[in-house]
Amino acid sequence: MKNKFTKKIVAGLMVAVFAFSNTLVLADQPELREDTIRLKADVSITKSNFPVNLSLRDSDVKQVLRMFADKAGMNIIFDNNVSGNVTLDLVDVPLNSAFDMVLGIAGLSYVVQDNTLIISSDTANMSAAKSEITLIPIKYVDAAVIADFLNKNIFSMKKPGLSNSDIVTSNPMTNEILVFGNKNDVAIAKKIVEKLDKKPLSTWIKVSHTTPEQMADLVCEMLLPATSSGGSSTGGAASIKGVMTGGASSSSSSSSSSSSSSGGSTDEVELGGGEVACTVSASSSGSLTPMPLQSLAIAYFTQQGTIGIMGGSESQVEMIKEFIAQNDRKQPQAYLELSIIELSESGSKTLENTWQYLSKHFTFNFADGTSSNNPNFPYFINGGSYPHYAGPDSTDSPDYTVHRYLGPQALTYAINYILENRKGRVVANPRILITNGQESVIDLTSDYIKTVTSQVIETSFTGAVQRTYETGDDNGIKVSITPFISPDGYVTLNINPDYATIKETVYGLSADGQTQDLVATLLQRRNLELKNVRIKDGETLVIGGLIQEEENKNVKKIPFLGDIPGLGMFFRSTSTTKSKSEMIIMITPKIVVDSDDIAETTL
Repeated sequence: MKNKFTKKIVAGLMVAVFAFSNTLVLADQPELREDTIRLKADVSITKSNFPVNLSLRDSDVKQVLRMFADKAGMNIIFDNNVSGNVTLDLVDVPLNSAFDMVLGIAGLSYVVQDNTLIISSDTANMSAAKSEITLIPIKYVDAAVIADFLNKNIFSMKKPGLSNSDIVTSNPMTNEILVFGNKNDVAIAKKIVEKLDKKPLSTWIKVSHTTPEQMADLVCEMLLPATSSGGSSTGGAASIKGVMTGGASSSSSSSSSSSSSSGGSTDEVELGGGEVACTVSASSSGSLTPMPLQSLAIAYFTQQGTIGIMGGSESQVEMIKEFIAQNDRKQPQAYLELSIIELSESGSKTLENTWQYLSKHFTFNFADGTSSNNPNFPYFINGGSYPHYAGPDSTDSPDYTVHRYLGPQALTYAINYILENRKGRVVANPRILITNGQESVIDLTSDYIKTVTSQVIETSFTGAVQRTYETGDDNGIKVSITPFISPDGYVTLNINPDYATIKETVYGLSADGQTQDLVATLLQRRNLELKNVRIKDGETLVIGGLIQEEENKNVKKIPFLGDIPGLGMFFRSTSTTKSKSEMIIMITPKIVVDSDDIAETTL
């Protein structure tokens, strides 16, 4: 017995805990609010509204309605278009309800005037329905929009007691709607206005770790992608001057954005100016006409660091707040130390043989790989010595005198052997702070002249040469780095180093035909594209192997003599040059930890 009693107590406690937990879960669920408006007139032909009992078969509808008017103590008038029969069985039905049912079944409407019921099948022909004008003020939305909504959706449904035509218009000066109808029309219009004419929500959210523009675009693209549109008709963002104000009408934002300063000046002082990122407007579905109002607008204010939400429901605002709270987080950063080292090595080896023979009848020179007669002592076939000038039109003193060699015969030989080595090292060591997911660029390039275009300009006195220079700016190294910093202490990098050096310059004759102009500058490039390179915090990544090596060898010799095995080396001049360069990139990331992060990890 004792065990059974204990089990019952435990079971009871478990049921109570389960019920209490379900109560908490249901309490957290948002309350769904439903507003229902009865879209028909409140039929009241008598205040007593006593019950009636009727049983009729194929009775004339006029006689049935006349009977109801007699019971209510009212007069009755029928339009010529009222006809038809009804069959009914009513038990203990209030008189007002019975009258309303018969009107609905027969498709008739009525108007009460001077204790008289006016019955017609078309309220558009009833002058009594428009004998009064009622003005209803509209506070927050456009009165014309409310009037159009009432005419197209409410007063076109052929409900008993309501008008069946356009009876509502608007006064734009006072933002009021004017109802040309009976008291039932006015009552329904007031109910609709009470539900629709509400002040739009206006919420401002501070953004701390991302830019307001990026966060606003993220909200528009992820939360409202199917229903939102750009802030202006051209697809861009609509500019707002001043604080974001105005009603829910979509035309309010456009009017504010079109304002400009007087005098046509483009310099404006903007106080808290912002941009609309997207708007959510009404869309039509089915035969009903929607209200063309702007239901939700997302704007960002860069100077204030905030995002503005105009309109929408409380649930939508809470959803956007939660989304911003989840995504407005500090982006991790890393301190990046970059070392760019270029090692260059070049050398040359030159062997020059120089021969010279002088005689009265013949001279010979072989020097630097070229062979010819001695220009100072040519062989004279006729004539005598003559002076040598620098140019054919020169009037200066002669450089030397060309005459016949009269000295003894002479054969001379000289050798020149040179070895040359050069080594160089260029180091760049930039240090930057990089942010997660954001591209950083290190540009260590210089400008250079790519081409020169010359043009001869004729004047009345002389011709002048006009030169146009085209410059380039990619001579050197440029490194683009995009990091992805993970919380486990690793940094993943996308690295794009571009390295270019001048290889050759090409010259050509200018337009005046006398000078040489730069035709083209040729570059040699060494580019890499590295994806998802993972480095641990504090470790160094070395990128090497960007080697470029070049070797040139020139041989100049005396014909026949330079080809003799063994002896030919004394009649040849050789020149060998070698160059080698290597670029090394060393990257060391160090994740930056804020004091706030340290405090959070220690808690």
